[in-house]
Amino acid sequence: MPRRMCLGWAQQAIEEQLQRRRMSWRKVVFRLQTYTNQHRTPQMSSTVQIILSLITLLLLSIFAHIAAPRLRLPYSVLLVLVGFLLIPLSKLPLFSYITSFQLTPELLFFIFLPILIFESAFNMNIRRISENIAAISALAIAGLLLSAFFIAFAGYWGLRAIGFEVPFIVVLLFGTLISATDPVAILALFKDFGAPRRLALIFEGESLFNDATALALFLVVLESVGAGFHGAGSLLHGVFIFFSMLVGGTVFGFLMGWVFTRLLQFARHEHLQITLTMLAAHATFLLAEFTSNSLTLWGEPIHISSILATVITSLSIGSYGRFKILPEVQEYIGRFWGYAAFVANSLVFILLGLLFTTLPVGLTDILPAMAVIILVVVVARAFSVYPVIAVLNALRLEQHIPSSWQHLMAWGSLRGALAVTMVLLIPDTLSHPEWTQAYSIKEFIMALTIGCIYFTLFIKATTINGAIRRFRINELQGLEPVEYREGKVYVYAQTLLRLASMQNQPHVDKAALHELQERYGALYRQAYGELSSNTRGFAAMFARVLQIHAIGIEKQTLKALYAAAELTEIGYRRALGKFEQQLVFLEHGLSATPKRKTLRKRWLRLGQLVSMSTDQLSDPADKYLYYRAMAVCAQQVIYMLSRLAEHEGIRLFEADKIFDELLGQYREYKGHALDRVAGMQQQYPALAEQQIELLEQELFLSQIHALEELESSEVITPAVKTVLYGELRQQREAD
Repeated sequence: MPRRMCLGWAQQAIEEQLQRRRMSWRKVVFRLQTYTNQHRTPQMSSTVQIILSLITLLLLSIFAHIAAPRLRLPYSVLLVLVGFLLIPLSKLPLFSYITSFQLTPELLFFIFLPILIFESAFNMNIRRISENIAAISALAIAGLLLSAFFIAFAGYWGLRAIGFEVPFIVVLLFGTLISATDPVAILALFKDFGAPRRLALIFEGESLFNDATALALFLVVLESVGAGFHGAGSLLHGVFIFFSMLVGGTVFGFLMGWVFTRLLQFARHEHLQITLTMLAAHATFLLAEFTSNSLTLWGEPIHISSILATVITSLSIGSYGRFKILPEVQEYIGRFWGYAAFVANSLVFILLGLLFTTLPVGLTDILPAMAVIILVVVVARAFSVYPVIAVLNALRLEQHIPSSWQHLMAWGSLRGALAVTMVLLIPDTLSHPEWTQAYSIKEFIMALTIGCIYFTLFIKATTINGAIRRFRINELQGLEPVEYREGKVYVYAQTLLRLASMQNQPHVDKAALHELQERYGALYRQAYGELSSNTRGFAAMFARVLQIHAIGIEKQTLKALYAAAELTEIGYRRALGKFEQQLVFLEHGLSATPKRKTLRKRWLRLGQLVSMSTDQLSDPADKYLYYRAMAVCAQQVIYMLSRLAEHEGIRLFEADKIFDELLGQYREYKGHALDRVAGMQQQYPALAEQQIELLEQELFLSQIHALEELESSEVITPAVKTVLYGELRQQREAD
């Protein structure tokens, strides 16, 4: 009994001690909560919520990117759907922070838009743009004007027919902003289906330049809504502002492109050059905005299109400033901007889904107007594409644009970030004497814009897949069938050679190897049979394929020589321009009619002469390195084509004759280049030292490569590599 009492007292004592500890912990927690509540500031709370919202949205975008291929939905469409589904979730107290990170005019206009513009324009080939400049400019300017005014007239009468009395100028304001296209989802599908490069270029080029046109026209109409329209004076004033924005943006863009190209030349460090490209995108945009109203002409302020200025700057850096970027940085800088554009697009599209929470107008009230406007916008796009392309095809200024492309261009026009940006730029207090609706002009236009964006994403973007197949745009064209059959034979032949090399390897199972040889042997014979059955017109097409392949080898060799400092920048630009021009002639010579071919050749020849005039080789050392590089490129083509000619699957349908003719041409090119090199060595004896310098540079690069191999295989430590690199660098500089 006493023992039981002792145990009871002990148990009671332990429980009392635990209770006291619980009370003490509760006091500590209470004090901490009190202290936190007393010292918590609204600014800190909102900052944390914004960061949490950003992290959540990025995580969701990652899951959406993984799920998009499995759900067979475009990534951008799935993002908007995810954002839409977040609306009820954000109503819960636990997830209310999700809406803390919102689309604002400043975020879209000064952060996201420069990133998207620069990434797109930086990777565009300016030579390809010049080949299609008529189509791009006609669609971006004439097409946008047709679309905006068609929406204004048809939308005005359509809304009036269902009882919505909306002033014409307000519908025109909506027409200007909704006519700007967003090619993100379409271009992603083009990559998946292998659509023609020219079609993708026209889509992307039109989107870039019509963004600038749309914003310029939007600002002109917005000023007219606020100040009122006063006849011819207002019209002339608007025309002056419109063209001053386009001209001013072009001039300012070239100026900023030149400035940052020069800066890239002096900043010979990878981090500095990447930072300069970031500054080029955002500084051009900001400076164009802030200097627009500070310039005047005849008492009128000169406006500068910030979008067009950024496009021109990005094209300049991508086409000319790219040569100033270190060769080892060029690949990384492309990946960096690709990642930046991925993040920007992900956030923009997922926030577009959340925009529905800010819909200021009742859906039942605005739904009839939405339906009418969506129909008008769809018809307006067709009205802005078919007549413009018909005129271009009739004039034969450029390569013919087939009707299947026109159908896809008319249907595949999506709306996105820029339309929302322009809506957010509308003042909340904007009014008009004839406006009689219960909601404001901005709220009305916002509702219509959200409806059009959702329609283009959920209906148009999801049906592009079927449209591409319906119009057979994903089918191989031109030389591609020949390239496909030859490539198929070559790949399977190389596979069989690789399997044969595994015969004597002890770790390879002989039965498995024999099974694979039988499987790929059958595939090779099937591909060989398909190639053999297509004899009609094969020789002529194969000759062109082989020429294009040879130029591709030259371009790769040229890039390697430039990266190894065996060629100066001006020589690299001249040689690369020459190879690009040869590719253009080969591609255009295939389907051109005699008349069109003559006009096009004159235009391309003019572009070639202009390019050559800007890359004159006046320095003997530049000339010497240029002709030496031409000889090296020709030798590499001879070596690669000789190996290709030995392949069994290539020796078909006069292929030996085609190879012999092309190899003979490149032997002549090599001989001509070597003669020029020898002549310059005789004329300038000092160039002999240049040859020694080139050999020393090649040896130095091989030494550095050997050091990197030793470090990667952990034969030497990073510290040893640093010491050896310093010694080799000092020795190189001393020599």
